[in-house]
Amino acid sequence: MDLQALLTISVADKVIANPKRIALLQQIQVCGSISQGAKLAGMSYKTAWDSVKDMNVRLSEPVVHSEKGGKGGGGAKLTAFGERLLQMYALTDQMQDMVLAALQDQTIPMNNLLDVMAHLSLKTSARNQLSGTILSLDNSLTNADSNHDDLNVRLQVELTNGLRLNACVTQSSCARLSLVVGKPILVLFKAPAVSITREQKSDSSENKLRGVVHEIHSNSKTTEVSLKLIDNSLEDNNSTPQLIYASIDTKLANKLKLVVGGEYYAVFSASQTIVACMS
Repeated sequence: MDLQALLTISVADKVIANPKRIALLQQIQVCGSISQGAKLAGMSYKTAWDSVKDMNVRLSEPVVHSEKGGKGGGGAKLTAFGERLLQMYALTDQMQDMVLAALQDQTIPMNNLLDVMAHLSLKTSARNQLSGTILSLDNSLTNADSNHDDLNVRLQVELTNGLRLNACVTQSSCARLSLVVGKPILVLFKAPAVSITREQKSDSSENKLRGVVHEIHSNSKTTEVSLKLIDNSLEDNNSTPQLIYASIDTKLANKLKLVVGGEYYAVFSASQTIVACMS
């Protein structure tokens, strides 16, 4: 399905910018003339002039600076604000396209913009990108993985499927990212930081998430495993399944007798996580 959305910007319920006016500004930026820009944008000179005047008057700053004809004729150019308006419109249009693409892909959660961007535009070397919301922040760490507990903050995060995990950041990172309870974040960590086990018991400093093996790719040395996380609650929910990836030694994989559809636990330390968020 070819879905499209048209972006308009209004002031006091009156349209100030729409696709036609943006196209006019783009042409003025290229040719330096309102009259020529109007021809290239497919509108009359009067409509173009009225549109420019309306935007210049009703927006917080003018978008086009024009000079009357003289020797060599008059000209027009976008102001710095006008150029930023075009940039903002292009970025917003791109975000609209991402959201429309996410609408048609049932594997992409749509709880917030960060979820959509993570799946469609955010590319990192960390294969694991789990979206969730901060439930609590604790400065009093007992994490054996950290030698500077007073400098770190432990976050308890609820994933979109209801599961919970712990992440760890420095206090300076916590302040820089403006992390607070209720803020949507991404928890990132690399596949080699994840181990696989059948044992239910775990160290209190570790995250342990139950999942069903989704795919297995193996060679003589390394086995890559993806697990579809299982919600621990008994309630059925319609949240998008989240995958977690592990890269383990093939000898260990053989010992665990990994099979697609089998249930195992993915284990990783809070100290191995990276937190990302929207400002």
